[in-house]
Amino acid sequence: MTDYAAIGRKKMLEIDGEAGVKVEETLNEICPDLARYLIEYSFGEIYARETLDNRTKEQAVVAALTAMGTAAPQLKVHIHAALHVGCTPEEIREIIIQMSVYAGFPATLNAMGTLIEVLKETGHTLSKASAHAGSEGRYERGKEWLMRIAPNQDQVLKETYDKINPDITRYVIEFGYGDIYARGILPIRNRQVATIAVLAAKGTAPAQLRFHIGGGIRAGLSEAEIVEIMLLVSLYAGFPAALNGILATREVVTALQKTG
Repeated sequence: MTDYAAIGRKKMLEIDGEAGVKVEETLNEICPDLARYLIEYSFGEIYARETLDNRTKEQAVVAALTAMGTAAPQLKVHIHAALHVGCTPEEIREIIIQMSVYAGFPATLNAMGTLIEVLKETGHTLSKASAHAGSEGRYERGKEWLMRIAPNQDQVLKETYDKINPDITRYVIEFGYGDIYARGILPIRNRQVATIAVLAAKGTAPAQLRFHIGGGIRAGLSEAEIVEIMLLVSLYAGFPAALNGILATREVVTALQKTG
């Protein structure tokens, strides 16, 4: 019989360190069963899966919790965890900045405040050097980045939205890709991990989720890796969000296989 408690406790220490131990101790004072589910299921079954490395898992979770905006204490725990498994402060900041595109500036500003708290607690330093790609040529630069995950998508956006308001296409391409994606620091594969995680967790943009699943495939993610993101999302946004994400992944992969 598999000892999920032992596996889970080992994995929790690997991911969260002492912060995870404190969470378990607190829960044991209130509801030992919930502590058991957290250890045995969350860490013993889901986090113990090996398709994604710990750094990628924590990048996905920080993105999802930032965008959801309803779990500040858990976001703080997972920023600690991201540092603990080897993410740099700059990488974590980059994920939070990217969420301004998908969850808005209030969620990003709140998460940035949480990052500052964690850095003070842990003694980590954060580079203040600008990673902005520059104000010139933003549209063409953004189009180039967008083409890495979806060829000709700029034309699709123009055909869809220009008759309503052409500015929105420009904003998406210039800010979303010409400013944010072009910052570097995170590989485009990891940016797609973060974007897929947040869109699956929020569950409010199925068309955009399918688009970015396709973009994730083009950026080098496998179907199995994207399904792993959905399984992680089940812990933070519930099974309906994960099930919808898994079905969307299969639909996108099937369509891509048909089109070659």
